[in-house]
Amino acid sequence: MEVAVPASGLLYLLCSAFSEFFSGVFINQYRFNFPAFMALCQALLTIVLLQLLRQVRLLKIKPYLLESGEIFLLPSICFSFHSVLTLWAVIRSNSNVFTFIRRFTPLTTLAFMKMFNLKKRTSFSNAFLVLVVTSCTVFAGLQNFTDEAVVYVYGVLNLMFKSTYPTLIQKLCEDHKMSVVDVYYTCTINSCPLLFVYCLLHPDTPQIFPSGSWSSLIFLGFFALALLLGSLLNFLVFLCTLLSSALTMNMIEVAKTDMLALRNITTHEWTSSLPLLTSLLISTSGVGIYMYRDARETKAGTRKDSTDIPT
Repeated sequence: MEVAVPASGLLYLLCSAFSEFFSGVFINQYRFNFPAFMALCQALLTIVLLQLLRQVRLLKIKPYLLESGEIFLLPSICFSFHSVLTLWAVIRSNSNVFTFIRRFTPLTTLAFMKMFNLKKRTSFSNAFLVLVVTSCTVFAGLQNFTDEAVVYVYGVLNLMFKSTYPTLIQKLCEDHKMSVVDVYYTCTINSCPLLFVYCLLHPDTPQIFPSGSWSSLIFLGFFALALLLGSLLNFLVFLCTLLSSALTMNMIEVAKTDMLALRNITTHEWTSSLPLLTSLLISTSGVGIYMYRDARETKAGTRKDSTDIPT
């Protein structure tokens, strides 16, 4: 467990970078601006792949049950909308306001964890680290924003969905013991009807097939690669959440945002300054300290649970 969480977090960072790059190239190159349709195709591809892995006995997946679907319905709804908004942000080239609002995710996740009364408690020192990291990363992201009002609305909605669905998954898995794959499979199936209805009602849906170069192998290759990386990225979110916590998952997300900011500074897209560099350094270091402390607390809690089992 102590090694699994950092390893899955590192894999998430790498997969997230590749996913955003290839999705951005595909969407911008082909002007394929249909995030709901892409989210639906991604969910359907995920189900097909999981079923194939199940058929060749590489994965053990429990059959979908209406009871499980009902239990995970609310996080599935939040997961669906978050997937759409994430792809929408790629279309907008991850606008400054959208990215800035996303920096508040650890703090809102901490608030939701307190509200839902999770069994895994966050220590005072870790909560303080979350506050420090959020404050520093927010300060680093302050700019003169010129985005439209709709970007602010979508940014806040994405913040709520991103904070809610991992927290709900962690809460539900404390009461209903299920594997990561089973939870991901259930939530993905739950999301399909919602995404399908959303696509049917969206006014841009009739333009999907005329806008795509469906006879081009390059188009289909980029499309499939973007969907595969998105599916893997979503699975890693579930994996990191259930291996550690929703808060740890969103702290890793902050580390990714800070590293992108450092990249922008090195490429001179952002103007460097001592307060900015100091904020990014404190934020990134705080994430590292938090993950180390959280891994130790998780390991200590696991040992305590094993010693409490009567022999």
